Amino acid sequence: METASFALIAHDLKNALGALESELEALIDQPDPGLAQSAYVHCTELRRQFVQFLTVYGAGDGLKVHSEDESPLDMLKSLQHIAALKRLITPGTPKVSLGDAQAMPSFWYLDRRLVYMALEAALHNAMRFSKQHVVLSARQQDDYLVLSIEDDGPGLGAIDPSDQSTGLGTALCEAVAKAHRCNGREGRVALVNRPQGGASFELWLP
Repeated sequence: METASFALIAHDLKNALGALESELEALIDQPDPGLAQSAYVHCTELRRQFVQFLTVYGAGDGLKVHSEDESPLDMLKSLQHIAALKRLITPGTPKVSLGDAQAMPSFWYLDRRLVYMALEAALHNAMRFSKQHVVLSARQQDDYLVLSIEDDGPGLGAIDPSDQSTGLGTALCEAVAKAHRCNGREGRVALVNRPQGGASFELWLP
């Protein structure tokens, strides 16, 4: 990623930290459970973005993967659990469910830490745009593991309703995909509009 892009991302993170500081100041003057929940959500989101920033920034010439046999279903269940907790804290948050578990490969050789981080970023993006529902699924296609996140939002090209995008998520997902290689094949990311409405994110890992 270019230096200019990093400067813009750092500026956005600084603004987000300033907003969090203002929320915490308000809590000092007048404690409020609702505002405390909002501050907590913003704090966890800021932490997630900083981890992404450090991962991409520290990659240099590319991320280094440490792959092991992992269960795609277990990763997706973990993401669903985190989303369910967020839904309890933040009313109106879209519901996240799992696709057909029978269609998911039992195991795949991948770097769980990096792939989970990429999926977390993609899920966060889908939940920003989704109206009510997000679906997580996995399948094997053409000797690739395809991890997908589908939402029921307005589709690609829509204006970000939360105004919280830094571009980190996209950069991270692409870096994670390209870092996974096998027999001359390289991972990739696909973003498409769904025929029934909404968008679909796909992470293809060889």
